[in-house]
Amino acid sequence: MNDHAPPSRTTRLTSLSLFAVIVVALIGYLVGLSDGVPIPNGIEAGSASRQQSDDAVNKDDHTIAAISYAEIPGSLTGPTAAFAKNPVRIPTKSDYDLFEKIEPSPADKAESSRIRSTRRAYNGAPPIIPHAIQGTSDSACYACHSNGIKMTGMKASVMSHPFLANCTQCHAPPPPTPFENVPASVENDFAGLAAPQAGKRAFPGAPPTIPHSQWMRENCDACHGGANGWKGMETTHPWRTNCTQCHAPSATLDQAVVATSAPMLPPPAIASTGPASPE
Repeated sequence: MNDHAPPSRTTRLTSLSLFAVIVVALIGYLVGLSDGVPIPNGIEAGSASRQQSDDAVNKDDHTIAAISYAEIPGSLTGPTAAFAKNPVRIPTKSDYDLFEKIEPSPADKAESSRIRSTRRAYNGAPPIIPHAIQGTSDSACYACHSNGIKMTGMKASVMSHPFLANCTQCHAPPPPTPFENVPASVENDFAGLAAPQAGKRAFPGAPPTIPHSQWMRENCDACHGGANGWKGMETTHPWRTNCTQCHAPSATLDQAVVATSAPMLPPPAIASTGPASPE
């Protein structure tokens, strides 16, 4: 008596299916080897085309050269790579004409204020990043914003707080390309204070006070430095570099909480200066 039953129809179909998959995979592998390594962007696989150097191939915008992991932080392969094509360093002027009359334009100041407000949730909030960023490291931000760079159609201003190294912790980048048109706004009733237009003066002709806080705004040239700053907000005397010598900061704006008392401490003991009481 034969103890081994003949294979069922399902078992035979499964074996045939696996055999067919293996055959197709083997044929695809052999065909791929016969075609050779693909050449990017439709370059023909001929003897003349094969002799092109890697530099010639990498000149194409659609080809990214393979790099090591150690080179990724300093590489320009993301959306900011195009910024490095035509950078123009903003010149730092050192020779000034002390008799040159500088008159900031009120219209330019109003337009600069409008642009600044569109990049902030409220006055004093960190501005959003108005362009796509490269998600490698903050060295990409410092490459343009450390000293200021002017490019076609845009300008990278000097950062006023270079000691803070994690840029995207406060400055929100735009959404990625697949989600750039997705509505993500959240309705709320918060209304921030209006941006100040000018500082107060003790008397006509006196230096105006600083109408905003100085925290993370210690570099006045970032906004008021002529070519480095906003149009209409440039200083009329850029040769004077110690701003707070004449322009007084605001004690109210530079202090988050006005200290009136220290409730966690015991009241001070006041010694009596009068005559001693008789015992």
